[in-house]
Amino acid sequence: MRFLFVKNPIKPPLYLSTILSSTTCQLRVPRFTGLRSHSDSLDPSPRSSISMPILPPATKSVPAMDTEVALAKRFWIKFSRESALARYTPFVLCLASGTLRIETFRHYIAQDVHFLRAFAQAYELAEECADDDDAKLSISELRKAVLEELKMHDSFVEEWGSDLATEGGINSATVKYTDFLLATASGKVEGVKGPGKLATPFERTKVAAYTLGAMTPCMRLYAFLGKEFEALLDLHEGSHPYRKWIESYSSEGFQASAVQTEDLLDKLSVSLTGEELDNIEKLYHQAMKLEIEFFSAQPVVQPTVVPLTKEHNPAEDCLIIFSDFDLTCTVVDSSAILAEIAIVTAPKSDQSQSDNQLDRMSSSDLKNTWGLLSQQYTEEYEQCIESIMPPEKVNKFKYEDLCKALEQLSDFEKRANNRVIESGVLKGINLEGIKRAGERLILQDGCITFFQGILKNVNLNANVHLLSYCWCGDLIRSAFSSGHGREWGTWEHDQQEMEGHDYTHWREWESGLVCGPYLGKQGSCGMRLLIDQPELDAVGHKENLGEKSPCRGRVRYLGELCELNIHANEFLYKESTSTGEIVQKVESPIDKLEAFKNIYNNCGDDRKKLTVYIGDSVGDLLCLLEADVGIVIGSSSSLRQVGTQFGVSFVPLFPGLIEKQKKYIEKGSSSWKGLSGILYTVSSWAEIHAFILGC
Repeated sequence: MRFLFVKNPIKPPLYLSTILSSTTCQLRVPRFTGLRSHSDSLDPSPRSSISMPILPPATKSVPAMDTEVALAKRFWIKFSRESALARYTPFVLCLASGTLRIETFRHYIAQDVHFLRAFAQAYELAEECADDDDAKLSISELRKAVLEELKMHDSFVEEWGSDLATEGGINSATVKYTDFLLATASGKVEGVKGPGKLATPFERTKVAAYTLGAMTPCMRLYAFLGKEFEALLDLHEGSHPYRKWIESYSSEGFQASAVQTEDLLDKLSVSLTGEELDNIEKLYHQAMKLEIEFFSAQPVVQPTVVPLTKEHNPAEDCLIIFSDFDLTCTVVDSSAILAEIAIVTAPKSDQSQSDNQLDRMSSSDLKNTWGLLSQQYTEEYEQCIESIMPPEKVNKFKYEDLCKALEQLSDFEKRANNRVIESGVLKGINLEGIKRAGERLILQDGCITFFQGILKNVNLNANVHLLSYCWCGDLIRSAFSSGHGREWGTWEHDQQEMEGHDYTHWREWESGLVCGPYLGKQGSCGMRLLIDQPELDAVGHKENLGEKSPCRGRVRYLGELCELNIHANEFLYKESTSTGEIVQKVESPIDKLEAFKNIYNNCGDDRKKLTVYIGDSVGDLLCLLEADVGIVIGSSSSLRQVGTQFGVSFVPLFPGLIEKQKKYIEKGSSSWKGLSGILYTVSSWAEIHAFILGC
């Protein structure tokens, strides 16, 4: 069992014990900086060293939004989900793999010409609005670059025999973006005066900034895709049919134009207010979404490997999604939370306990015990990992040898769990405190959205199973319970989303937290938000913002996921207080594998089954390999060290799908089978969502 222990405990905030015992919805789980993972020495990534932060750590799947980062770069990071979705569209994947049918490429070129003409016109309008001579010059240069790009498209037409006049009319996705762009460039944006009424230079400059906000993401996305595709090209193979397109968008010239566009957006935005910068952010995001719609609208009629569920027939097929929980779904390891609650709620050494309470260690003794357990676990874990590694890397994947090695790790994990139980450190934890902590547990961005996409899709015959070492299944169930699903990302609703809802909401600012109960006709639900820039300046101050007022934050409410199947260990309770005993169900890699096989076998044989396992640690390795598709999220070095030594290959998902697509076209089959020895790596749940469910 992977768990985080207190090595150098520090005194937590005095108010925490009151918060944990309270029934209020405003529970906060504070940072406990002494907690560290047992695998620190093997896996120094940020994911293994976090404890219980109020704000999320800077990881690939939960990007930190540094306000000192330039505006354009900040937006690109913030909307990284959209760039992932773009990569995994059938059109982009087929283009990158060189398997895209020529008629589809011709259609794309014809549509892209409309895009570029709108770009040239938008740059012209932006140049008229710009007040600064340097800005005017930069915009003029960018417009010339677009005109050169149009000439490049003419060369594509000659090379691939396309006739723009016969490639059909402009499609709806193209119209949506070009109309959006030209409306923005004409000043038809909320809060901007209509065309011809821009009296002051500042008002005109604002329109230029808005226009660049609607154009920059497309430039950056094409530059990004160009470099991604270039890295996948076999430089010694000249047979890629779209090499010229790839070389054009990966060229230094186009990359420089993308950077120039971003720099210009940053410059034009310097004097804008916070509200105006928010408008640019919305335009940027809208442009990204419209670009994805444009890619998705291209008529790809050939077989593709994405999305994975494209050919799923619910009458004949069964999709089984398996996932780990700690640090796969969560930002924080669950054992850190349980340790934190145990220490904070433990009696002080001079505090007497009532007769009806379970005997508990004092908080100081509990801290020391956690520290000793942690030290012993860390030392023995590292020794165990070292002992199971073969002296040399094997040349061929050997699953049986790996199973035998991980049996030793499984025995160690169970001994470690027994020590925890015998120590009594988990005794006396209140069930309600566990539930409240789970309800406010921050999950990885995109995790819940993906599970909802699977379970709420009426066209899928699918189920989701979480296999976890977590000591307490109640904590997991609470994390996905009704009214409390939340994950890091961008949460917002605007006036349009509020239409039809009789909601009144207020904000309360306290140490960077916003609490917003939403009171409406259907009752109320509590929601905690973390915002980038709190608008209120006094602790405890409340402001009634009125009906249909915009409210933005960093955490979004995502509703319930009661259809998840949880397979974890369970606390034993006496009158809602933990006895310190654990019902030991899933403690080791072998236990997870047995649960995986039992679930698979119980699904019956009347349907064709496809299994996907998502995990992040050595404990997930056997299940990852057994699944038809094994996906590793995060950057656990210990997982890679053990896997690689036993012949497992770790392949980034996107390049792996490129190769799959090529073989699909060559052999006419895209079968996925377990025990191939290949695992696919991703940096975020957005990639998983795009691969399995599509945009």
